[in-house]
Amino acid sequence: MMPVLIGPAIVGTLVDHGGFSEEYAGWVIAFGSLGSALTLLIISVYIHRLNLKRLAYVCLFLAMIIDLYSSFNAKPEFYFLMIRLLLGTLITVANIAVYTSIASFQNYERGYGLFVLMQYSLSGLGLYYLILYSDFLGVQGLYLSLAILDFIALLMVRSFPDLKMQPTSNQDSKSELKVLLTGATVFAVLGFGIHEMSGVAQFTYIERIGVAISIEDQSLSKIMLIASLLGIPGSMVCIVIGKRFGLLPPFLFGFLGCLLGMSLLIISKTYLTYTIRMCLMGFSWSLLLPYIQSYLASLDKKGSALAAGNSFATIGAATGAALGANLVGQNSNYDGLLQVTILIYIVAASFFIISIKRRHSVHE
Repeated sequence: MMPVLIGPAIVGTLVDHGGFSEEYAGWVIAFGSLGSALTLLIISVYIHRLNLKRLAYVCLFLAMIIDLYSSFNAKPEFYFLMIRLLLGTLITVANIAVYTSIASFQNYERGYGLFVLMQYSLSGLGLYYLILYSDFLGVQGLYLSLAILDFIALLMVRSFPDLKMQPTSNQDSKSELKVLLTGATVFAVLGFGIHEMSGVAQFTYIERIGVAISIEDQSLSKIMLIASLLGIPGSMVCIVIGKRFGLLPPFLFGFLGCLLGMSLLIISKTYLTYTIRMCLMGFSWSLLLPYIQSYLASLDKKGSALAAGNSFATIGAATGAALGANLVGQNSNYDGLLQVTILIYIVAASFFIISIKRRHSVHE
């Protein structure tokens, strides 16, 4: 997941050291997300019958090779976009293997909280060091670092539980589709996609917005590190509280925090508002994400809703990166980017609220 978690650092490195335009660097992120989305969409229909642990071994090995190749061949050309699309496809298999493994345990919502905690810890360290040492690492060092992380992830696959596959049958396929086509699932899956579209569109260019405000690289690194580390207490809310207060209160709290953070830079673009924005988003986004994932897992413990949700989230991420690239364009239209993403985020929040209400009405 590192290409997504450190997206701003990748964009900044490609622009400053790889000869990429801001728009083309955004497309690099978008194509990686598109590869992930296509993979998850296919997996969601067949997930009950796949040995994801075995596939994760193969895919992470190939991902490591591709990142090694990218470190020596990163150029603003179409073939590089295709390479990153393939990379997104491969790492997604390992990612969904983690999600389904967590869903197989009791108190899975706390497992997703721990997973998000780890994501934000790695994201914080990655953003801090990659931005701070971008002049030393360059594009080659960036992708070599990702290849090393692919190798470490490959070694960890053996700790995944061996989940039993179900034999192929028409009835099994219909059961997956039945879950995916319920009203609660449809709104939740679409909401997750729109949620990620909004967040990634802003997140992809948030480092460039900081540069436009004239924040120095070292200060940017520290702000992003602090914001990511605030994701740790944010994700711990789900670990400690779980479902004690139901789903809607933490959902609303997280959505309002994210919306406030997204709005700050429209009001004023200063060092202070940038810092507050990053900290609010770091805490609120990490609080919200494990609740979204555990809600999707509760719709189908075997993982079809979770895979479909992550598929649409990744489609949303790809669309968000592409949307950001188009809105920013060659003229650095950051105000337009901020305004559009806020409107999209309000739609996402509405979809989740509708989904939760529909599910409650079915169970009453």
